[in-house]
Amino acid sequence: MYSIMIVDDDVQMLDMVELVLRREGFTVRRANSGMEALSSTAEESPDLFVIDAMMPEMDGIALCRRLRVQPHTANTPIIFLTGNTSSNNVVDALNSGGDDFIRKPFVPRELIARVRAHIRRSALYGEENMPVVRILPTQYRLFVEDREIGLTRVEFDLLKYMCSAPHKLHSTEDLLAGVWQYPKGVGDAALVRNHIHNLRRKIEEDPERPLILQSRHGRGYVVKARVLIDDAS
Repeated sequence: MYSIMIVDDDVQMLDMVELVLRREGFTVRRANSGMEALSSTAEESPDLFVIDAMMPEMDGIALCRRLRVQPHTANTPIIFLTGNTSSNNVVDALNSGGDDFIRKPFVPRELIARVRAHIRRSALYGEENMPVVRILPTQYRLFVEDREIGLTRVEFDLLKYMCSAPHKLHSTEDLLAGVWQYPKGVGDAALVRNHIHNLRRKIEEDPERPLILQSRHGRGYVVKARVLIDDAS
């Protein structure tokens, strides 16, 4: 059965959400703070997070950002529970990497529907359904499924760098430093955008709706593929 982690400093809210989820057959894990959630998921991550946006010390938005940079939770669905109905709060929650939000007080039936929808969506994009990207570093060759793709040296180095940590979010600054070896604060974001655009034209079936080289608005780029790096070739 799917495992859900609830993160909230309000014990009554934890009890209520846990009761609703357990009634539907989900396995539930609890955390009273952002730090407890990070510690608890270090060894085993859940299938979905339900996070309170407003918590002391580390709020839900800060926790979400931390989860999104960890490879094992980078793509785990995150639903925010928020009592702050301002548009800025909702925008901040989604920009931090959240997938959805539900306003408090919540309707149990709506929570369950949202949880099930995000788990179904996550399962559809599981690794077994991802495109296969195979890289032969010593030969500067790239295959997407069984199709060989011709790349420039910079395009190859850029994709290889990102594929060395698939599912990790790569900021523009990270790519400028890691691929172009520019010092911090040096380089132009347009340089990265243009090369990402060219890569998508070559490796994506539909560059306007990329499946492999995806953007995370305002945060960077991520490779969503099953990556095989053949160092022996």
